[in-house]
Amino acid sequence: MLTAGLVPGIALAGSGSAPAAPGAAAAPAACADVASIRLAADHWISGHKTPGDSTWFNALFIKGDIEAFRLTNDKKYLDYANSWANKNKWKLPTNAPNYDGPEASQEYIDLWELDPAHPAKDIADTQAYLTRQTKRVQGGKVSDLNYVDAVRLGAMSAFARLSPLNKSQAQLDAMAKMFAYTESHIYDKKNSLWWRDSRWVGTTQHWSRGNGWIVIALTDTIAALPEGDANRAHYVSLLQAMFAKLKSTQQSGGYWTADVDHPSAFPAPESSGTSFYTYGMARAIQLGYLSSADYLPVVQKAWTWLRTKALRSDGVVGYVQGPSSHPSQHQPISPTATTNYGVGAFVMAGVETVKLLPGC
Repeated sequence: MLTAGLVPGIALAGSGSAPAAPGAAAAPAACADVASIRLAADHWISGHKTPGDSTWFNALFIKGDIEAFRLTNDKKYLDYANSWANKNKWKLPTNAPNYDGPEASQEYIDLWELDPAHPAKDIADTQAYLTRQTKRVQGGKVSDLNYVDAVRLGAMSAFARLSPLNKSQAQLDAMAKMFAYTESHIYDKKNSLWWRDSRWVGTTQHWSRGNGWIVIALTDTIAALPEGDANRAHYVSLLQAMFAKLKSTQQSGGYWTADVDHPSAFPAPESSGTSFYTYGMARAIQLGYLSSADYLPVVQKAWTWLRTKALRSDGVVGYVQGPSSHPSQHQPISPTATTNYGVGAFVMAGVETVKLLPGC
């Protein structure tokens, strides 16, 4: 049975939550922000009592569900995540396209960390993926993560989190080489944002959730890397530049639209990208590489919109763009448009924001 906390001496560097939120420390029940987090998570779980498969859509909800457990210490969230992992036998999906499948490895690592026994079998498939992918890179194949989704869904942070356990510099090197390839091909240095893939290079179109994938991938990877890692400072500088740009494009209501640079093109709010940015900025403030004075107002404004506008009174998290690769898909985005990954993103954002709010 999984329980809160890590066994002394076995905790991994940079596990799923920032140091400010130990798993067993319950947030005050009176905090309205925590109530909003619970409302969203509980609504999704109540409508999906049997957890889904291990594809990224479901895995991202589980990420939020695990973070809800870390915040509240409410075992029902951990039990739901554990039942998801057991249903899927702790394996990555075999039917996911390209590099969309390995996302689940990051949630399996979270659950493995939370189990005092740390059963090796629980992360065996994750370990096999890291080994297999490292060998591909050593063989010269560095271009696998060549679209923004894949940087997160291809489990960048899993390499950073398990390489210390495996005493494998080769895994860290593989991670760095794959990311460097992606950065050199689809990072728009001029605008400090990312093109979704090679089709959009040279344009001014920067997809909101696509940049959100980069934000959460780098955020969790930075948290896992030691201060002296050769690439950590560069990853931090990339996020700092992105956040400066995103601060300037945040809409007056607190949200971002699906096309970051052209809000008038698709003016509807988009909650998944907004949630990912909020999560990343909040964690960056906690970890000390983003100024609280400059960015806490951005986080608070975004979270206020998420909690009061995206979240409905019935627990539905709306304004989620459906599965996409560019801003024009699933437009206009409606207040009732919701998905599992959108709910997970909302919960992730809320948990990290709550850590910065007095009284919570």
